[in-house]
Parts: sequence; structure tokens; C-alpha cells
Amino acid sequence: MTMNVRTGSAWFARLALCLCCATAAMAEVAIEVLNPRGEIVPDEIFGISPRVPDLTGKTIGLYGNGKPGINDFLNVVESQLKQKYPSVTVKRYSGAFDVGDKLASQMDKEVSAVVYGVGD
Repeated sequence: MTMNVRTGSAWFARLALCLCCATAAMAEVAIEVLNPRGEIVPDEIFGISPRVPDLTGKTIGLYGNGKPGINDFLNVVESQLKQKYPSVTVKRYSGAFDVGDKLASQMDKEVSAVVYGVGD
């Protein structure tokens, strides 16, 4: 089969036009992706507690997670607190990363503010 130049270029132009239309049609396709885990309900969010306006005469809790270096850090914090506020009382707490409800409730009754330290 022979094809002259004019017929060949018309064929090529039609092919190019078909490819352009196919590409344009593919660009309009929308894909919806579904999460198989379903909807995740977020945890309750609490705001930042207000600052204690003055530490004079207050009891301050120092909480350490028991990791190496945390006692040295809290010793410096305690020293700085007592230097700036001589009437401050410091109470130490220690435990895991998560304070837990029981200890948090206890600290709430015993101290005015808490410094939470994480060692390592």
C-alpha cells in the first residue's frame, strides 16, 4: 500500500489530534481514595493552664521521668527557683513519661505549679 505525502500528513495530524484529546480526557479523571481505617475521633484538647502570677510562698513540684541526667537538671531548676524566690517550697516527683491520673490528682492538691523534666 502506498501513501502519498498529503495523505500521510493528514493521517498523522488526525493521530496527533486523537492523542491530544485522549490526554486531555485523562487529565479530567478524578480518583477518590478511601481510608480503610475509617474516621478517627480526636482526643479531647485542653488549653494551656494559666501562669501562676507570683511564686513567692508557693509549693512547686519538680517531676522527673527517671532518665539519666534529669536529677542534675532538676537540681539546677530547684537552685534557681530558691535563689529567685527564697520562700518557695519544692516537692519532687518521679515516674514514667505519662504522669497518670492518680499522681496528677495528687500533684494538683499539693503544688501550685509543676516543672516537668525529661532526661536523656
